[in-house]
Amino acid sequence: MARFEVDGARFLSDPLDGEIIVMDMLQGRLFLLEEGAAILWERVLRGQSREAIMAAIQSGYGSAEHTAAETFLNRLLALGLVTEDPSADGPLQEDAPDSWPPVLGEMRLTEYDDMTNIITMDPIHDVDPKRGWPFDGRD
Repeated sequence: MARFEVDGARFLSDPLDGEIIVMDMLQGRLFLLEEGAAILWERVLRGQSREAIMAAIQSGYGSAEHTAAETFLNRLLALGLVTEDPSADGPLQEDAPDSWPPVLGEMRLTEYDDMTNIITMDPIHDVDPKRGWPFDGRD
């Protein structure tokens, strides 16, 4: 059974208040995953199979969420954030039905394609050419 894989050296992810930030260290892209997208990302990181994820969603949430999750997983593949490895061996890490939240939420994935723009919008990252970066404002 094919399992999802994430290149951990290229894509670093960090949970933050129910959201997940994924940084593409090769292309300088930043992704924000919210609600259902964050929940599915955690399952993808554990190497779960598409079949197991989709079966859990169908039985726990219904057809609308199933369709949204399928679209989201395909988007992850299209963006290159994940791959599916059909030759993966070993036991699958499947979830117990009660480990899913009562409400899945929207599959919200926002892509920022230039981290430099994001960093420069934040005044904490001000740079003083004479003193370097980061500059804390003290003389």
